[in-house]
Amino acid sequence: MSGHAALLQALLPSSYAPTGRIVEELAVDGAALDTALAVSLDPLRGLTPLAALEWLEDYERVYGLPGDCRQPGLLLQERLALLAIALAERAAINRAYFIWLAAQLGYAITIEEYGGFKAGFACAGDKLSNPETLFLAGSRAGEPLRQGAPWQYVWTVHAGDTPTVFFRAGQSGAGEPLASWGNNLLECAVKQAAPAHTTVYFAYGE
Repeated sequence: MSGHAALLQALLPSSYAPTGRIVEELAVDGAALDTALAVSLDPLRGLTPLAALEWLEDYERVYGLPGDCRQPGLLLQERLALLAIALAERAAINRAYFIWLAAQLGYAITIEEYGGFKAGFACAGDKLSNPETLFLAGSRAGEPLRQGAPWQYVWTVHAGDTPTVFFRAGQSGAGEPLASWGNNLLECAVKQAAPAHTTVYFAYGE
């Protein structure tokens, strides 16, 4: 007899002989206490859900995942990446945040933004990115060549080739493919986090 069963036996009065039914009861109760001790640290592991996969569905429910990014055959690694992004959703919404977001999904990206072309500030060769009201004679230095431009709210995510998501022990589920490809998750995650007044485009390859 070992574990909690042995401890329970030690608590018996000296007049009790550890035989017959008493031994069976000690074994059952001891096994239950052994199990309780073994899982007693699970709530602590649950504080970092990426290390407690048995709690993943609970975290997805709390954070409303996968939300708009739901798609058939979502891999376990992709579900974990979406959860990591959700846990950091209070981060600053800036260039560095979106680069980090893409990295969680396996992409190394750069971001291109389009500011208005302004006389006196822009240089030769800069793009004329504001397409509405023309800069007219009598306009002052510093005013954009075209006013009310939507392009100042447009940005482009430049990503390389589509990354391959390989099956990984401990991070992949039974029945998942050994390798998977696709850009839908990146585009969905970025658009979901993008400021509402902006428009984001995606460019792939070199």
